[in-house]
Amino acid sequence: MGCCPTGPYTRPVESIKRPRPHHKRMATDGNSNQRRVSPSDEPTDDEQVDMYSMCYDNDDEINGKPDKGTPFDAIINAYRNPAQMDDMIAIKKENIVFMIEPFKYDESHPDNEPRPIRFGSQYNDRGDSHNLSMPCSLNNVSRDRKPIWPIICGWINHLKEKCDKQEATFEDLQKTIDTCTGVHHDLDCLRELLSHNYLPDERTRFMCTTLSRMCDLVLNLNKVFTQPPPLLRTHMDGAVTMSQQQAASLLACSFFCLFPNRTQWKGYENYQNPNFDTLYTRGPKEKVEKLRCVLHYFLRVTEKMPMGVITFKRYVLKPKNYPNWPELKTELCTLHLTTSKRIEDIQNTLQVDFANEYIGGGVLGNGCVQEEIRFSICPEMLVSLLLCEKMEKNECIFLIGCERFSSYKGYAHTFKFDRDYLDETPKDNWGRKWCHVVAMDAIYFRNPSSQFQKKNVERELLKAYTSFLPQGKSSDYRFGIATGNWGCGAFNGDRQLKAIIQLMAASYAQRPLIYAAFGDKKLAQSFCDIYNEMKIHHTTVADLFHYLLKYADRFDKSTLFEFILTKLKSS
Repeated sequence: MGCCPTGPYTRPVESIKRPRPHHKRMATDGNSNQRRVSPSDEPTDDEQVDMYSMCYDNDDEINGKPDKGTPFDAIINAYRNPAQMDDMIAIKKENIVFMIEPFKYDESHPDNEPRPIRFGSQYNDRGDSHNLSMPCSLNNVSRDRKPIWPIICGWINHLKEKCDKQEATFEDLQKTIDTCTGVHHDLDCLRELLSHNYLPDERTRFMCTTLSRMCDLVLNLNKVFTQPPPLLRTHMDGAVTMSQQQAASLLACSFFCLFPNRTQWKGYENYQNPNFDTLYTRGPKEKVEKLRCVLHYFLRVTEKMPMGVITFKRYVLKPKNYPNWPELKTELCTLHLTTSKRIEDIQNTLQVDFANEYIGGGVLGNGCVQEEIRFSICPEMLVSLLLCEKMEKNECIFLIGCERFSSYKGYAHTFKFDRDYLDETPKDNWGRKWCHVVAMDAIYFRNPSSQFQKKNVERELLKAYTSFLPQGKSSDYRFGIATGNWGCGAFNGDRQLKAIIQLMAASYAQRPLIYAAFGDKKLAQSFCDIYNEMKIHHTTVADLFHYLLKYADRFDKSTLFEFILTKLKSS
């Protein structure tokens, strides 16, 4: 397969001898078919996937579905423009790191290019536990202690030359990946996509043009980066801001599986594997569709590199700032309920990623639910797998400015790449798209009844509040929150419990809530009814907390909404 028949293979440079990686499983694959135990009116897993698919399949089919609560536009129109950020040059905090020179977006000159810090200088290697171990690092060595980067460059250059001559084949690509990593890889899904799913002109375009430009992204790694980005470790506040071009170079390295094997590096035990090797291995058809989204991203950025900026931020809520839920007399926030809108389509909001504690979950494996789909259609989010350690209960991760490149249909096993997506989201003064996503992980309940215990309710409240807390002091940072059935489905969460928990957290954070019920009209109606009743009774966050504690002994006798309604009518 390729631009022309396979020719005899000529070994251009020395091959790398590295230990065979042992992949430690660090995240669930987001399987939506795991067993769930929940109140009798909860949909089954298959019914839930069908509802999600109906909502995710076709925009034309969902536009007529009714929304409830505060008008949608009233929440959205209150924050039409992104919050004004302090100029980059004025920020001096050590834990806020810029991989680019101070940059200010000028709407009249949208093609101004952010430049790397110390632009034009030699790559400054920082081989320590605080920074990402890069393929171009001097510490990235083979078993015989030879630097790997010159060898990688030789093989990538050789592949590029074959692409430019329209001679590259899939076997050449396989040989390049295997030799650069010192390991033979199963590329079954990649082969399936390129050899069978792509039309002949798509295959030729990738092998002859896109792949060649991806080679350039790798070869320029130590030019677009003059130093490695810092890691965003557990227990430490921090942010990394980089250009979209820098993100593209990192992801091209992930495509070729060039990042050092993390199972053999001390300090990376609680990180995801950022290389795409697990995405390439044989698996369900949705793996091929996720991979198609990723390759579409490379097609787009290699045709015209976006000139934007993105930020990855870990936020840690200090124990002294934990809410005292039983004492909070805060009234409930504004609420809008929708069965027609997807979270990623709700602009001017903080969009919730139903995350795994290892960010990205099973995006590079078999997983294909909410988090994995979002990372597939917005591949720049995959950079977070490189930087972000596992999340603790009082931590969340913000992904700001990541562009969307693909439209899709379906959900879970029905997921499919659909077509190109042109993201016209406006930018803030840093050049980041007005798209704020927060990754917040829920508990996986092996025994679903345990989620009603006080310690688990408090943990989920803490996680939601940490994630919803405005990240700036001005009112501009109190834009709405777009969320939905967080931690339900594969994680066995109760939808009504998670709805109330998120309502409480958003209320104390003083932000409006937009709840996307993903086609579940029954949930939307029942949530709307109980919310209206609570507003009539001036129910507070503390009231709801006490109701949740009392419900723990009665969860098998009624739904949570029914229980709260009974309490309200008896008060």
